[in-house]
Amino acid sequence: MTFRYIALAIFNFSLPNMLVSTPPAGFETVDRETTISTLVAQMKYDLPSFSVKPGEKVKIVFKNPDDLPHNLILCKPAKGNNNDKGKEVADAVLNLGEKGVEMNWVPKGHPRIIVHTDMVNPKGEETLYLEVPSQVGPYPYVCTFPGHAQMMNGVMIVTKNRSPILDLKYDMFHGNWSKLPNWEELEANQTGVLEDGFFNITKANKRDGFGFAFSGKLEIKKSGTYEFFLTSDDGSDLRINDKLVVNNDGVHGNKRVSGKIKLESGVHAIKVGYFEKGGGESLYVGWKGPGFKEISLSKGGQKGSVKAPPESIPIAPLPGEAVIYRNFIDGAGPRAIGVGYAEGLNLAFDANQMRLAILWKGEFMDGGRHWTGRGQGFQPPAGVGTIFFPNGEALTKLESPSDPWPNAEERSSLVQFRGYHLNKKQHPTFRYSIGKAVFEDFFWPVKTEQGDWAFDRRIEIKRNGEDLTDYYLRVGIGAQDASSLPNNYLLGDTLTCSFKKGLVAFHVEKSGHPKSDGDVRIPLSSVPDIIHLTYFWL
Repeated sequence: MTFRYIALAIFNFSLPNMLVSTPPAGFETVDRETTISTLVAQMKYDLPSFSVKPGEKVKIVFKNPDDLPHNLILCKPAKGNNNDKGKEVADAVLNLGEKGVEMNWVPKGHPRIIVHTDMVNPKGEETLYLEVPSQVGPYPYVCTFPGHAQMMNGVMIVTKNRSPILDLKYDMFHGNWSKLPNWEELEANQTGVLEDGFFNITKANKRDGFGFAFSGKLEIKKSGTYEFFLTSDDGSDLRINDKLVVNNDGVHGNKRVSGKIKLESGVHAIKVGYFEKGGGESLYVGWKGPGFKEISLSKGGQKGSVKAPPESIPIAPLPGEAVIYRNFIDGAGPRAIGVGYAEGLNLAFDANQMRLAILWKGEFMDGGRHWTGRGQGFQPPAGVGTIFFPNGEALTKLESPSDPWPNAEERSSLVQFRGYHLNKKQHPTFRYSIGKAVFEDFFWPVKTEQGDWAFDRRIEIKRNGEDLTDYYLRVGIGAQDASSLPNNYLLGDTLTCSFKKGLVAFHVEKSGHPKSDGDVRIPLSSVPDIIHLTYFWL
């Protein structure tokens, strides 16, 4: 990866608040100018995200109207951790000691720093110029004054499909409407920022009875007449500078409506409202204007989606730590939780069914589909040795251990997901429950006698008085490994699951249903409070 940026002409001033009025050679004309300001007494930047294209020449004006000094450091992406938010660079400041003040709290020479300001005093400002790197992905920016980084950070998204919308925020609401409400009169259930600048409703945590109020800043390069399009199920509307441009309100199936407005070059406020009453749900936002045909301003949708394949953004763990990827993973459902371990082993946990969904080795995930604004959908694992486990709940109640396993529900009605917590290595322990009984499910890589890596799994059961008679854990579908120990089962052609001594399992050759023939099941009534399994690749 190569970067072109201007440092000597901008950053080595003895006066830290000096504003560069004359751009460096080659930057007399820029493709994009962005202003990032501090919010007074809030310890935040006013622009939490913006997007740029590879190779663009960018001018960033950093203004500090606050009463405290702040800086801005733009960083390369952290390897294997797209949610780093510049923390690694900010932590490096702690090693500066007494030199921190004279170095403007900038860990100069850090390999992740692209460009930076000095400490900008209250009411001061400083200008940065850079040529955007060619590698797509999230580039965090952060204030490294001690104690500021946790709240004072943002992200520059580098994407070939750059959105013209800056600072796109959303408020998500729960409710039952037949037309768009006045969002300002309601209290949001969830708020956030869409860092790539594209509208989408995937942040909804339910299928029906929800709504979104989006707001952002639309960049107009050329004055003229622009047409905006909304396709939605159910209602939606679009406003520019608080003027209603597209009205697609009401309860209906996928319906397309458009509207036109004259806009001058510059930045304009854009708002989109959307609600879903019941049934199907979708939202597409598009636009066209002088010099370009209709293109999408949203992820997915019926029209305007980008057909080109997404840019590759490999996601990998940091040394000694795991990385979490929460998104649509193919084979693990819409509430998948992917975990990539530093030892090169990976898993995906299905939080709808409380099941181990996938195991694989090698590369973890490619985040390009969900990071570049080129549509939504399910992304498969990136590695090798992939083993998919049966769909459906991993825990259920049966009259007989050989009964057919119940058909999969969209979301388990028996087992409730209780979240997960992380240890110091960022390894998650998944928590779920049946009635009063709580299950804590933990995976960790271990070395085999042959020097290979395997997965140990420990499920601790806290019964809390709950009767788990006739409940079973479905380990997978396979066959007993006759060449090995009695408690070893082949799950597919390349994976063996080994049970610790004393653990009883049933191998159901015929259940009366082909989808559960070959099940390996553990009765919870006959096990101690800990189930210990090990998964080996052959």
